[in-house]
Amino acid sequence: MPNETVTLSILKADGALIEGREDTVVREVPLTIHYNRDEIATLLCSPSQTVELTLGFLFNEGFIRVPEDVYEIRQDSSDHMVWVEGKPCVLQKELMSKRFVSACCGKSRASFCFANDALMVKPLVSTYSIPLQEAYNYAKFLQSYLPLFQETGGVHSGGVGNKGDILLTSYDIGRHNVFDKLSGEAFRTKLSLENHVIFFSGRVSSEILLKVAKMNVPILIARGAPTDMALSQATALNITIVGFAREQRLNIYTCPERIIF
Repeated sequence: MPNETVTLSILKADGALIEGREDTVVREVPLTIHYNRDEIATLLCSPSQTVELTLGFLFNEGFIRVPEDVYEIRQDSSDHMVWVEGKPCVLQKELMSKRFVSACCGKSRASFCFANDALMVKPLVSTYSIPLQEAYNYAKFLQSYLPLFQETGGVHSGGVGNKGDILLTSYDIGRHNVFDKLSGEAFRTKLSLENHVIFFSGRVSSEILLKVAKMNVPILIARGAPTDMALSQATALNITIVGFAREQRLNIYTCPERIIF
C-alpha cells in the first residue's frame, strides 16, 4: 500500500494560545496517463487505486469500452506514470478539453459539457428502485467510512451498493477521481452498474452527474448539495439525485419514483 499521509510540524492556535503540534496531512501526487504511447492527461490524486483510477478515467473519456480493449498496463509508482496499451481509439483526444453549450440530450435544457460527453451520454432506461431505509443506510455508511478523512480532513469518499450490500469503495483528494476509481474497479472486475447505487461524500455538480451517467448508474446519493445544472441534466438523463443525506434525513431532487416509501 502506498503511503497516503505525511506528518508535519505546525503551529496550532486556540484563542490566544499558540503551540507547536504534529499534524497528519493527506498526500497529493500527479499521475500521468499514457494510452498507446500518447500522453493523455495528468491527474492530481491520492496515491492509491491508481490502476483503477486510470481505467476509470479512460473508460469515462471513451478510450476503452470493455475489458478486452485493454492489452497491457504498466506503472512506475516512483514517478507516478501509467502506460496502457489497448485498442486504437476513434475519439479525438482534443475533444476531451473542448467544451460547449448545447441542449442536454436533445432536450431544451441547456448544459455545459465536454464534446466527448455529448457523444457518450444518453438517457438511462431503468426501473431500478430501493427502499428509503436502504438510502439512509448508505448515508450512514458514508458518515462512518471515512478513516482517512477523520485523520486528515482532506479526502472525498464514495462507494457502490446493491440491495444494501457495499460492493466497492474509494477515496481521493479529488471528487472526480472518486468516481473514476469506482468506475475503474467495476470495469476491471466486469461489474455492470446498471442496477446499483453510488453514494458520495461531496456535492453534485454537472460534471459529477455526467460521470454517473457514463457509468449507467440510476441512483446517486450524496452528502452534499446538487447544482441546478446537475439537476437539469439528471432530469433529462433519468437519474435519481438524493442530496443532503445524513443519517435519517435526505432530499430527493429528481426521479423520486426510485425511492420507495
